[in-house]
Amino acid sequence: MGRKLTVTSLAAALAIVIAGCSNESVDHSTMGHDEPQEENEQTIQAEVNEEGEKVFNLTVEETHWMFNDEVMDDAWTYNGSLPGEEIRVQEGDKVLVNVENALDEPTALHLHGFPVPNEMDGVPGITQNAIMPGETFTYEYQADIPGTYWYHSHQDGAKQVDKGLYGVFIVEPNDGETYDVDEVVVIDEWSSMGMGEMDHGSMDHGSMGHGNMNDEEMGHGNMNDEEVDHGNMNDEEMDHGNMNDGGMTHAEMMNQMYDTPLINGKTAPQIEAVQVEEGDKVKLRFVNAGLFTQVVSIPNHSFKITHYDGQPVNEPETMTDTSFRIAPAERYDIEIEMDNPGAWGIQIFAEENQKRLEAFVPVIYEGYEERDLQSFGTSISFFDMTSYGESKEVDYGTVTKEYDMTLGTNDNGETFTINDKQFPDHESYEVEEGDVVKFTIVNDTEVDHPMHLHGEFFSVISKDGSPISGSPILKDTLNVRPGEEYEIIFEAKNPGIWMFHCHEFHHANAGMMAEVRYKGYEPEFTLDPSIPNKPE
Repeated sequence: MGRKLTVTSLAAALAIVIAGCSNESVDHSTMGHDEPQEENEQTIQAEVNEEGEKVFNLTVEETHWMFNDEVMDDAWTYNGSLPGEEIRVQEGDKVLVNVENALDEPTALHLHGFPVPNEMDGVPGITQNAIMPGETFTYEYQADIPGTYWYHSHQDGAKQVDKGLYGVFIVEPNDGETYDVDEVVVIDEWSSMGMGEMDHGSMDHGSMGHGNMNDEEMGHGNMNDEEVDHGNMNDEEMDHGNMNDGGMTHAEMMNQMYDTPLINGKTAPQIEAVQVEEGDKVKLRFVNAGLFTQVVSIPNHSFKITHYDGQPVNEPETMTDTSFRIAPAERYDIEIEMDNPGAWGIQIFAEENQKRLEAFVPVIYEGYEERDLQSFGTSISFFDMTSYGESKEVDYGTVTKEYDMTLGTNDNGETFTINDKQFPDHESYEVEEGDVVKFTIVNDTEVDHPMHLHGEFFSVISKDGSPISGSPILKDTLNVRPGEEYEIIFEAKNPGIWMFHCHEFHHANAGMMAEVRYKGYEPEFTLDPSIPNKPE
């Protein structure tokens, strides 16, 4: 299961760095920036080959990345950009993605949420051998289902995605709505424990996510350095499989480690503003590429949630004064009518770690560029997808296979299980093509588990024993909070071996992985025992 991080090593690293912190500023000009950093919000340009296929080339490489003008770290990137350059294609396009590995360890690329053929799923040891250093692998997709998706490494995800290997993949519909502004908001977080060369003594972490908002408008105090724990952990120490030595829970460990909120690869004050004009129709695509369930609040504007995980909501309703949670790997598309000129800050914070992980995405109307940001008020309600939108009849077919999935832990969060089994001795659910499969998922732990099924969308049909009363819910990732029970259903129509796992990668690394296996299916690749495949 890889290297283990213990609380003892965490405490030691914290003590070393706190004892050695300097209040002197760092000269970043001597820190090895060989080339100017590329802009991080550009769309990669496709080549079109003789067959009319759109070809995208991605190089996996290490990059000196500036989170803002003061904070730098070595990230792993696609084409030198964090997030990786946005891939945007049209419904019906045939897409080729050439992934060249310029790292010194193996990797792979998984197109998250999009139902690709099994051999294109990018899961080392399950659907392919990992891409070794110096090698290139070509992924082929038929972009026939519009939506907001994302791509990321599925090789040792707790490490590789955490270090930056993710990007956004968008399939535009042929008959979709048009927007004046259509932008992606990718949410992530970083740990300064990896920034051993950096001096964080002079950084005001309390205001890192607040743009130019003043304290009176925000209602938040500034965090001082005594409240922020820093370390110089190396990668050996930063694998997270064993997170409970000494009595510290996984959640407590996470809250100690991660202290830098990222929006589209940047932290304040370099978080790029969304520029709008009064009357604009704006689409924002929120993608959680991180490890924490985030809370998003849209200030002083009405909005609709139009898509879950890229799939449309039936007759979405207009909301105000409502926050929504977005768990790791989930996507929410929202539509905003810009009818309240000003300088506004969309508040985003980790639900269990607001003290360290809070950011504001500036939304600036023309003419208000010099104003202080205004953010959300204090009186809010939370969005409930089970009753949102208009219901309609859906024929799910007659259930032919029914399974239970109990999410658990046998040791208070040191490891995680599905039906008391841990990867690689994991639960395997057998289906046949044409089956209508129902899962009952129960969370018997004290933390969120965003459960992701590869290869298929599924419909959420009930929560805690009550049928869904709003729009039908079609997703690929479902956050199951402590004590919750959901029923989901899907038709088995994409043969393969598909992972079904928690997308908090440390939970997957600690065992919370299962598979849905089509009866009689044999992978098209030959497993190479000399390649260190790590699908978790």
